[in-house]
Amino acid sequence: MSSQTPVDLVVRGTVVNVLTGSLEDRYVAVDGGEIVGFGDRPARERYEAAYLAPGLINSHMHIESTMLSLPRYGEAVIPHGVTGIVADPHEIGNVLGVDGVRQLTVHADHTPLRVRFTVPSSVPASDLQDTGATIDPADVERLLATDRIVGLAEVMDIEGVVADDAAVHAKIEATRKRGLTVDGHMPRVTGNRLQMAARFLDTDHESRALSEAREKVEAGIKIQLRQGSSSENLEELLPLVDEVDSRRLMLCTDNFYINDLQEHGGIDESVRMMIEYGVDPVEAVQLATINVAETYGLPYGRIAPGAPADIVLLDDLETWDVDAVMVDGVIDPVADVTDPPRYELDHNTVDVDRLDPSDFAYPAPHDGPCRIRAIDHTGEIPTERVETVPVADRVLAPNPEEDLLPVAVVERHGKGGGIGKGFVHGFALERGALASTIAHDAHNLVVVGASHRAMAEAANELRDVGGGLTAFDPENGTTTLPLPVAGLISERPVSVVAEQFKAVQTATRELGTELAGGIMELDTLTLEVIPELRITNHGLVDVEQMELVDLLVAGSDEE
Repeated sequence: MSSQTPVDLVVRGTVVNVLTGSLEDRYVAVDGGEIVGFGDRPARERYEAAYLAPGLINSHMHIESTMLSLPRYGEAVIPHGVTGIVADPHEIGNVLGVDGVRQLTVHADHTPLRVRFTVPSSVPASDLQDTGATIDPADVERLLATDRIVGLAEVMDIEGVVADDAAVHAKIEATRKRGLTVDGHMPRVTGNRLQMAARFLDTDHESRALSEAREKVEAGIKIQLRQGSSSENLEELLPLVDEVDSRRLMLCTDNFYINDLQEHGGIDESVRMMIEYGVDPVEAVQLATINVAETYGLPYGRIAPGAPADIVLLDDLETWDVDAVMVDGVIDPVADVTDPPRYELDHNTVDVDRLDPSDFAYPAPHDGPCRIRAIDHTGEIPTERVETVPVADRVLAPNPEEDLLPVAVVERHGKGGGIGKGFVHGFALERGALASTIAHDAHNLVVVGASHRAMAEAANELRDVGGGLTAFDPENGTTTLPLPVAGLISERPVSVVAEQFKAVQTATRELGTELAGGIMELDTLTLEVIPELRITNHGLVDVEQMELVDLLVAGSDEE
């Protein structure tokens, strides 16, 4: 193409050159959705902005955590300058297996957002909870061959990695044969176990302490600095930018809920935070563009000839003040998006019988108070505390005055897996109950309540609507966000889902909880691969030992 041949458009501004780490005043020529060169030339359209940056890429996230369909999510984040994501669909994989994962990849056709996927590696995450499906090594190999796949999703079974578990390593080897990236999941993994795991894993997003993250970088791991809804680790890890080669670092949100999406945008908020804390703006943008692109072999994430024309036009770089967004050479690509097609997925995945208050009661060994293991949910990591609860009618009774409330996990995938029962401290409900079918990673039905009757009311509401989030108030009834797609996703517009979520959170606060995440504090009580004490449909799990433990403490069966 001659430099005098007219192109579709020319954009002028100070280019954030993530390849050289510099700022350069340039004309950028775009034709056929591709950046074809630098320099002014005849064009059918012309644009100008103070700064031109590559579209941002979220290096690790779960679309299901937003509660939105992929097209709706794209509508929400593209205007913020986020033009790409690397999504791990293991939430829907745990509910609907390979078919669910494939359906998500199909829906990537219906959004301008550049969506790439990693294949779920840990479905189920362990044998301590029942899931709706299993994704075995043969399934992984088949999924690796499908479009838009760029790697193996977070490998949670670190014990399997270091112990040479055949199934775990079969998934890793299949990924390596295709030259793709293997994501890790290594909370608190240090020392010799880290050295062993680092032989097989490329990334990690689970570092919460600076020293932990630094040790992982030294072992060759690329670190994804996470600023999500349930884990906000960016501020703690920011010094790492100056301590190591920052090209070994990326930005991610992991789980990011609809309220944060509306209030903060997406990965753009992490870029903004870094700049506010004093990181060089170009370096901050590198962590959400070229670093991600090079890790996963993506052809975008840069403004350079031959790259797709994904460009953010900024009024100000330091505040990431977006004027317009271009994807594939199209300005404002979500302006005329029509309603996306419906998911061809099961909309009835809460397969449980109607529940009775007695289903949530734990039999007492005697009539007097009993000592129990309770989940202490007042910190970032649920820990164990030994408490005493009263007994009424030969069952362990709630004690709202001491903030000791019954918690239960109901297997909802039609597997007959029963109900795991325990107690939790931290929710401080004065009345009523909270329930959710968002419960990592198996996504069974989790419920916490001030009474067994209230727990049954909340659980049955989600059974009736096909899943979602609900707050039951004996005085005001139920307030619910239905999530009928696999019990995880709504197909409704962003504004509708956001309003419903806000209503549930308001009702949650009115029940008495002051936990920062409101009802979303339920979603990780069940995550049996992150320390320390969790609960599944089989009961309480000591994560350090990866084994079930009794609710009753030794000696509780004595009068």
